[in-house]
Amino acid sequence: MTGGPLNGIRVVDLTRIFSGPICGRVLADLGADVIKIEPPSGDLTRPVPPVDDDGISPTFSHMNAGKRNICVDLKADGGPEVVAGLADRADVLLENYRPGVMARYGLSYEDLSARNPRLVFCSITGFGQTGPWSHRKAHAPMMHAEAGTIEMAARLRGAEPLQEIHQHGDLYAGFMSLSAVLAALYQREHTGAGQQLDIAMAETLIYANDQTGNDLSGYDGPREFDTWNYAIAHTADGQAVSLVGNPQRLLPRWVDALGGDPADYPDNPTQTEAVAILRELAATFASHEDLAKAVEGQPLPAARIRSVSELAATDWAQDRGLIAEIRPGVPVPAKPFAMGDATVGVTPRTARLGEDTRAILAEDLGMNDEEINKLIALGAVQTAD
Repeated sequence: MTGGPLNGIRVVDLTRIFSGPICGRVLADLGADVIKIEPPSGDLTRPVPPVDDDGISPTFSHMNAGKRNICVDLKADGGPEVVAGLADRADVLLENYRPGVMARYGLSYEDLSARNPRLVFCSITGFGQTGPWSHRKAHAPMMHAEAGTIEMAARLRGAEPLQEIHQHGDLYAGFMSLSAVLAALYQREHTGAGQQLDIAMAETLIYANDQTGNDLSGYDGPREFDTWNYAIAHTADGQAVSLVGNPQRLLPRWVDALGGDPADYPDNPTQTEAVAILRELAATFASHEDLAKAVEGQPLPAARIRSVSELAATDWAQDRGLIAEIRPGVPVPAKPFAMGDATVGVTPRTARLGEDTRAILAEDLGMNDEEINKLIALGAVQTAD
């Protein structure tokens, strides 16, 4: 296999929390040299418990593994110039500030592309760079509320609205940003020019919602792929099992597959009745393995409900190399996907805040010790020490 497909690509990552950092993490996994720029206060995910002796959390490691790290204070004299210097030598810049913040420091797309016309400048915000909502604050829970994620789940479940467990708005935006960056780098091969990418979290949530088409068309009837209605049951050993298929519509087939007699059950059960019947039948099986054998060959899968840790401990996960330990006792997902003729995967390192400040200033910007020490004295940069 060759090296990473993005070997030779340099990325300046000014992003925080999840939406931009996960994009930068994948770019690093693909071989890009990603320089994460953090303020003196650090990324907000650094202190998320548990935190090790270096002040690094597993959450931060997951989002930022494999990146070099420089601590820069944009509010201090000399700070913006450091970032601009790194952008001059970069292929990609990622930022997820509100519109106008980068311009305030002389680091807008217009500012930086005038110096480096090949720069791909990726901006991630809640509602985009233009329009009447462009300057609104944006966090994933707000986007879930504004973009229909919470409302749709409550309506289709027939339940009260609940907050989401996962940061969908952030992570969808991060992965859409990755696609946009790769597309812009490919286009640059033909045009020679970079461009600004405008990623809006609200747009990505609508785009990635498989039920969007139904809602926009005004349809309010029964839905296919209504996974929220699928039954969760337990086998005799207490193992939770997901019975994949609508229990109400498919009850006769489920009953037959699970060893019952469809004639013993109602022809038109309610959803609640159908789920109760399936739970009763599932409890007659000693284990998930026994239940899975009973439905084998039927278009009615039964999946064991596992935790992340349980999946990571399986033979499948070991064979795929699902998890990598990048710091002692800190496992993270090892790669986003596999490629047949390229190396894809995490660099086993998570940097302390400012760990690479001196090296980046010296090696990437050609500064000598006197110049570096002056920036440190100004508070423009900090080192891990």
